[in-house]
Amino acid sequence: MSKEKTDDKERRKHKRYRARSGTCALNSRVGEIIDISRGGLAFRYVDRGDWKDMPPSDLGILFGNGELCLEDVPLKVISDCAINDGINITRRCGVQFKELTEKQLEQLEYFIWANTIDFNEADEEFSA
Repeated sequence: MSKEKTDDKERRKHKRYRARSGTCALNSRVGEIIDISRGGLAFRYVDRGDWKDMPPSDLGILFGNGELCLEDVPLKVISDCAINDGINITRRCGVQFKELTEKQLEQLEYFIWANTIDFNEADEEFSA
């Protein structure tokens, strides 16, 4: 299958890191963080069919190792799509961080440091 070459430029402004641990809670959805950057994150959750009218922007909570918790993080949903994992109806949700305070940005940087694996070290896992 050939790909048409359009624009090789990366759209993301921030380096993404693969999550070693972490949970994102947005409205009544709680899921495992897949990857995260200073600009946003992606998480997977089990679809129970009750996320029909989710607002495009809301406040979320990020949970990391131990006591690490970031509350009232302003998030904007960018994408929400089904993932076929063969067992459950799992979805992948991509969110963008909106207008973080200086304190939230510091907490986010610590969260990334404490709960991620550098993508360069995890390239093999993403090539499949």
